[in-house]
Amino acid sequence: MDNKFNNMLNEFLANTDAKNTKELNEKLQEFVQKYNAGEIEYENTALDDAYNLLDKAENTKSKVQAMKYAKEAYDMCPACFDALIFQVSIEDNPLKRWKLLDNGLELEKERLEKEGLFEKENIGHFYGLYETRPYIRGLLAKVNYLILDGKIKQARDVCKEILKLNENDNTGSRYLLMAIYAYLEEENEMLKLYKKYPEESLEMLFPLFILYYKRGNDEKAKEYLDRINKANPDFIKFFKGTMKENKLVSEGYYTNGDSSEVIMCFREYDFLMKTVPTLEYYILENSKNKK
Repeated sequence: MDNKFNNMLNEFLANTDAKNTKELNEKLQEFVQKYNAGEIEYENTALDDAYNLLDKAENTKSKVQAMKYAKEAYDMCPACFDALIFQVSIEDNPLKRWKLLDNGLELEKERLEKEGLFEKENIGHFYGLYETRPYIRGLLAKVNYLILDGKIKQARDVCKEILKLNENDNTGSRYLLMAIYAYLEEENEMLKLYKKYPEESLEMLFPLFILYYKRGNDEKAKEYLDRINKANPDFIKFFKGTMKENKLVSEGYYTNGDSSEVIMCFREYDFLMKTVPTLEYYILENSKNKK
């Protein structure tokens, strides 16, 4: 949902008198019909114009021009924090990137606090609020850059902040935090997190497997290897060289339980995989009878 559409919808609903869910759904259907027919009156805001510039930045082939558009968008309307995140993503100099991101996050937090969006009732629901989604995206970008720089404990702390602000975790930060805990061998914290998000998925089980492998707990490591095989048989097939890649899944996306999830996992958990260079031999030795 883009900024303009979100504002148009909010304006439309603000002028309705829906008394229950049924009436609200009827109004939503009415809005969609009028929107598609071009019948909704709306005057662009500075934020809308900033997002239009950001769209140009994201679609130009020139990095110089892309940076120019993104800077203009952010200068025009600092509430367009996605424009700053985009600048960070195409900045080659790591020192400039860190300065840009850290300063930007500090200013964005101050802006959101002034607007009352850091009030107690919003904490835990940040991705459910359109206005605070970019801030969460900015924090997640910081986590990934911290990991890239080897600053794993700092990445852990930012991940925890994300989950505090957004417990539903639409961005999947819990998966990165599981991997970070495995990297640091922080078993108690890891088990607490898994208890809060108990998923039988490769993303959650793989870090637990790594943790117990690193700690020499064969019983637990083999238990999680079995659970991984049930959740996604392509994991073991990858190491055996029999995995068939799912070509139907678009690049950058994945489907739970198939090869795309395995590939995604190895890409996202590369920093963790580097700590266990002989893991392949262990997996093959302990999965001889698994198809």
